[in-house]
Amino acid sequence: MTLRLVVDPAAEVDILEAFRWYEISSLGLGNRFLDSLDSAFQSIIDNPVAFPNVIEDVRRTLTKTFPYLVFFTANEESVYILAVIHASQDPDYITSRLDA
Repeated sequence: MTLRLVVDPAAEVDILEAFRWYEISSLGLGNRFLDSLDSAFQSIIDNPVAFPNVIEDVRRTLTKTFPYLVFFTANEESVYILAVIHASQDPDYITSRLDA
């Protein structure tokens, strides 16, 4: 059974902001970022428990090529993407985002 992917609205904003930044940087780079993110999402869906817990039941993975952390939770039916945050962010900011 394939898990359903649900992206939190705050994570959607994260993704859109990163896409815009990369696309302004270099035309087409935003799409490469989205491809990298899709690959990370597929890895999560394929085996969510393969990734470490970072806060209680919140797990994390890193996108390939781009320095973004994907934070998520999962149950038997769905994967919930909570945040997509640049890896250089202050850990306190990340914790506050995930506790919200």
